[in-house]
Amino acid sequence: MKHEEMMKVLHDRKFQGVVSVEEDNQVIFQYTSGMEDRDKKIPITKDTLFAVASGTKFLTALAIGKLIDQKKLRLDSRAKDIYDLKMDWINPDITIKHLLSHTSGMSDYLDEDLLDDTKPIYFDVAYKDLINPKDFIPIFSKDKEKFSPGERFNYNNQGYVYLAIIIEEVSKISYKDYINNEILKPLGIIKSGIYHLNDFPEHTALGYLRNEDSTTNFDLLPYQAGGDGGAIISLSDMKKLWESFFNYQIISPALMNQFMHPQVVVDEKTDNYYGLGLWLKKEKDGIFPILYGGDPGISFTTSYHPILKKFKFAVSNTSEGVWDIFDEYKKL
Repeated sequence: MKHEEMMKVLHDRKFQGVVSVEEDNQVIFQYTSGMEDRDKKIPITKDTLFAVASGTKFLTALAIGKLIDQKKLRLDSRAKDIYDLKMDWINPDITIKHLLSHTSGMSDYLDEDLLDDTKPIYFDVAYKDLINPKDFIPIFSKDKEKFSPGERFNYNNQGYVYLAIIIEEVSKISYKDYINNEILKPLGIIKSGIYHLNDFPEHTALGYLRNEDSTTNFDLLPYQAGGDGGAIISLSDMKKLWESFFNYQIISPALMNQFMHPQVVVDEKTDNYYGLGLWLKKEKDGIFPILYGGDPGISFTTSYHPILKKFKFAVSNTSEGVWDIFDEYKKL
């Protein structure tokens, strides 16, 4: 019955994108609809690549994890000791762990508590010039810290751009190349990853602001991922990434357990926590990780329950697509 209800909601809300649920490697629900490119009338398929916005933070966290396993970093390393932003208002005691767990307390260049989703966001640096993580430094927030490091959770995009800068500083490899070549390629993930906006591979879905027309999110987002967003991924590659994570193919078992350990409470009433690079949900069957991503022309969520071997994935190339069907999706 819940599958029938899900189909009805997807149809009624005119959902465009991909929804898929697997248990024990068996597809129990899958739906695709809409267009990768509305003008060219190229349909979305289960192999379409989608932008995942803040889903990118998991990749950034994995890159930091790999450097930690290589003993080039520690969770308690002070960020300032690795790359000094020379901003006196940023607390010098912020560590890698604080940045990964959104507990740094520093102010954010893209403070989601203050965003008005109905209005586009513009910075002093044009989006076309936001290509590498260090390009974001001029737009970093100049506000004083919200709280002392480690005090509590406050979602922070700037912290993940800072982590991407640290990845480049420690590895001497560009953030884009580190994610693509050091994290994804060894897993056999070739097409998903980080690309310049002008170099997206074939069958990457364009992002649309509305269901009704062909207005895209072009010039409303950075032209290349800076650490807090910007990656593209397909359904099958996302599943492979989750499985590789839980099979210790990316980071060590000890560090994977740290990623999956609730580092900070997000909402105790609803059993929501944050680990390292992962939202965590506690249920009677155990704890499992979730990713969320949202930007103009992008809505995304995925989760993987390691005990039940349940993989869920919902992505849309519209701003509200996934959120319009989210209540029903959660029941699957």
